Amino acid sequence: MAQVQGSSTSSPELSRYSSHLSIEWRWDIAKHRLDIDEARCRQVLNADLPSLTGNVLLPCMSYHDQTILLDKLTNLKPQSGLQRFNCCLRLESDQCCYVEMKFRTDDGKLAFGHLTPLFFFQATALSIGALFGQLFNNAHHGVLLIDAERSIIVCNDNFLSLSGYANSELKGQPFSSLQSDRHSANFYTKIWCEIGQSGHWSGVMLLESAQGRAYPQDVTIQRIMLEEGIFYVAVLLDLSNNIYRIEDVEHGGVELLTQLPTQTQFIRAVTYRSQREGSEKVTMVVAFQPPFDHTEDFELKALLSEHLTKEPQAVEVGYLGSNHFVACVECNKVKGPSQVRMIHQAIRRFFSSINQHVGTQIYNAIMTGRIGVSVLGQDTHDPKLLVAHSVQAMLEHSVTSRGQITFYHGVLHKQVLRRKELEEWAEKTIKTKDVEVYYQPIVDTKNWDVVKFEALSRFKGPNGQMLNTQEMVNIAEDLDLVSDLDWCVGQRALQDLNHIQERFGQHLGVTINRSLNTKLDTDEVLASADSLVHKYAKRPETVTIELTESAYFDSESRQSSLIRNIRRRGVQVAIDDFGTGYSSFSYLSDSNFDVIKIDKEFVTNLMEGTNKYYIVKMITQLAHTLNVKVVAEGVETRNELEAVCSLGVDYIQGYYFSKPLPLQDLEKAWDYCEDLEKFLSGKGRKLKSNILGITQVHLPCLSPDDTIERARSLLTSEQYNLEVIPVLDRNMCVGVVGLEEVNLHLSPTAGTKFETRNDIVNSRKTLNQVMRRNIHTLTLEENNDQVTETLKQGISPPWLVVNSVGEYLGVVTHQNILSYFTDS
Repeated sequence: MAQVQGSSTSSPELSRYSSHLSIEWRWDIAKHRLDIDEARCRQVLNADLPSLTGNVLLPCMSYHDQTILLDKLTNLKPQSGLQRFNCCLRLESDQCCYVEMKFRTDDGKLAFGHLTPLFFFQATALSIGALFGQLFNNAHHGVLLIDAERSIIVCNDNFLSLSGYANSELKGQPFSSLQSDRHSANFYTKIWCEIGQSGHWSGVMLLESAQGRAYPQDVTIQRIMLEEGIFYVAVLLDLSNNIYRIEDVEHGGVELLTQLPTQTQFIRAVTYRSQREGSEKVTMVVAFQPPFDHTEDFELKALLSEHLTKEPQAVEVGYLGSNHFVACVECNKVKGPSQVRMIHQAIRRFFSSINQHVGTQIYNAIMTGRIGVSVLGQDTHDPKLLVAHSVQAMLEHSVTSRGQITFYHGVLHKQVLRRKELEEWAEKTIKTKDVEVYYQPIVDTKNWDVVKFEALSRFKGPNGQMLNTQEMVNIAEDLDLVSDLDWCVGQRALQDLNHIQERFGQHLGVTINRSLNTKLDTDEVLASADSLVHKYAKRPETVTIELTESAYFDSESRQSSLIRNIRRRGVQVAIDDFGTGYSSFSYLSDSNFDVIKIDKEFVTNLMEGTNKYYIVKMITQLAHTLNVKVVAEGVETRNELEAVCSLGVDYIQGYYFSKPLPLQDLEKAWDYCEDLEKFLSGKGRKLKSNILGITQVHLPCLSPDDTIERARSLLTSEQYNLEVIPVLDRNMCVGVVGLEEVNLHLSPTAGTKFETRNDIVNSRKTLNQVMRRNIHTLTLEENNDQVTETLKQGISPPWLVVNSVGEYLGVVTHQNILSYFTDS
């Protein structure tokens, strides 16, 4: 092994190395010839030296050392100054001597200098092995031996203990397998380039343990060139317990204490991400500076940093130094004022996650420190400026506004401050149960009278002004207070229901909402609703529980049994905002609910013949087939009323009838009657007379394979009071059967103690043998004027009512027609 170093010393300094232990020598640079006193060499080195064309030193050196020395001498110039070269001379009888050579030239033709022996040792295999073993098994440093292909040959015990690996796991593995991905991509490339140029590299590096933890190491990698080939020795000193040495030290784009990307790396990552995401997301950078106590600063900073690398609410994180952290947070892009809510929610989720995963000590430190935010597209369109803007906003953070978030964009900052004030007001109002409760009537389309009221929350501000209800409900959901809000409104409504029934009629009911969009399990929400009814409802049969955000409901889980428990009390259960998703229809098929409410989105501007019209028509027909009532909400205009009436919905709710009213103004809920009379006296009367209004849609049905005995038991049951029973093949009615058909095949003795064998045989006949097949059919679109025309044609009931594709909806019987003419 040899080292060559340059120095700019003068010739008097060279003479200081002349002593009885030194040997003078000269080198002819042009002729490559050494001039040295061989006798003096034998005396000082205590050995005979071989001669190679008069050159006694070069044969004692390794080929690598010869190459370096000759290159140094060949390129020696007067301005090079004093040069130093160290190497090992192999002498006779396995003796070795580590020497130092100092030399210079004055004219560029002749080099002169001194050779000084520094250390003699016996170069036997035993001594070399002992030296290697003791150096390699260093108890204070990790040592790795690496081959020319940068594959690990062996590691010492210190490194294995630190990294958690075994030699068998690392042998033959590339050194890069120990590298941490926290450094930039070209960090390791530069290291090996420097080793290739200078033969060594020293610095701080993050390595990854067997457990996947990154830990800082002070690393020196030295290249070794032997006759057997090239090797590398890596010597490592663990810095994990000396973190003060690496605080605010950057290596490879990473701050070594926090192991987070530095400012340059963070900005590069955010810029790349914002360009890749395009306009789908809103990108923002949050800068914060937690004032950790100096006695715990290192530990808390490291703990926070470790969490940030795994933080799910941040897409990029970084560290700027001096306790300044940055995080890139994203949210969905929406139009209008809701964007402020989305931005606020994203920031809230980020800090809530920190609180949840690293504890209140760090969270409280962040909240009492400074926080600044810059939003791309708001205060800048250049992602490279997000960090600078967020830090500037953070530094402008007022001491008196600790715990608040400062936005670089002034208008956005005011909007966020307003939202924070609303959050505080919403929390106070809900906790103190000062929420106002208003009631909106729900009208039955059969008699156009109010049958129930939906209880709705309203919020008054500090000055008594009414606040935006949807905004306040959204805030309650964001604060996870919506369950408290629902309980507060529900309790008030059930207590008011007694007064409503005493004043306006015992038949009136109330609908209370329970949102499933909460951190509570759906089971807990349903159990809470059941408890609310049990505690405050005197007549549960007049109560409807309306489940909002029903996408959170799992119809195949334990929740179904909780729904059934509620319904057993006589309470009806409704689905709010019913749509066209698969889950919505699965609710109906599983028979978990009594009522569905058509989403206002489908009702607004509803017109016959449009796509929305046919969607609502399909939902209504399906619901009626499954014995589920339908409410059309959000009806505000006469045209919308005409459209929903033509579809045969059961109930209607909306501003056409009444806006939500406070309890003291509830008599105004019937003010719609005058407008309704005008509606019914015109085109509305025709729509009111839709054939479905006099149709029995919930009759028991049988299949063609059912027996006469089964039909007879239903027809004679006092529970149903049936005239006929529809016989269905899937969704199509293929006939009906009544007592007339049954009695044609069964004698009076059937079913008595005088029953004959023939009676038994006949009772087992299937309905496809006895049912009446030629039944007059009416379509859903026909109105009740068709009743008179049909009777005039001599066609007596029963009549089938089918939808536009011929599927069975119900039956019109003699009793239905009699009731129709009686009510007219």
